[in-house]
Amino acid sequence: MDLVNKLSRYMVYFKNEKYLPKDATSILSLSRNILHDDKIIIRDVRVASHFLELDISIATSSGIGKIKSKLSQIAPIIDIDRIIEKELDKNESIKLARELFNNEKYWKTHEVLEGIWKHTQGDERDLLNGIILVAAALVHYQKEELAICISIMKRALVKLNNSYGKYHDVDIDSLKREVTNMVNSSKVSNFRI
Repeated sequence: MDLVNKLSRYMVYFKNEKYLPKDATSILSLSRNILHDDKIIIRDVRVASHFLELDISIATSSGIGKIKSKLSQIAPIIDIDRIIEKELDKNESIKLARELFNNEKYWKTHEVLEGIWKHTQGDERDLLNGIILVAAALVHYQKEELAICISIMKRALVKLNNSYGKYHDVDIDSLKREVTNMVNSSKVSNFRI
């Protein structure tokens, strides 16, 4: 078994007072330099309006102390969330995914929705896949990968094409308008669903 499979995955959230998506690469590099001697894999950094999301894997929970002490020089740590796949019913999953999306936690939105997407069919499967793709696109926006973001949003619109109205309190018509406007203007921004 390789090292990655023996590690636990965490999202570390830092308070964001000054960083923009264009800073994601430099924050990732800085984080890796700070923790270069430790057995910690830093997968990615995403920059949201009010937080930085550092995607890491570590061998034990005792490594959390190292992370807290060493990475606090980047910004104050506001939360550490261990990623564990949870089985939730559809209503709970969609409610949680909507809350995550509206808090700019797009990576986790994608993960939660994927859990129920696997068990759907037909138009509902396409609809969920479209929402997942929007969340995935916004993950790339948080890393200032605009071309990738727009490309994924175009794919999302294809999946959302046959869906209208409300889906578990998600206004699909509004979602499609937001995504269409961003694709047409090539200007991406956060929005709520």
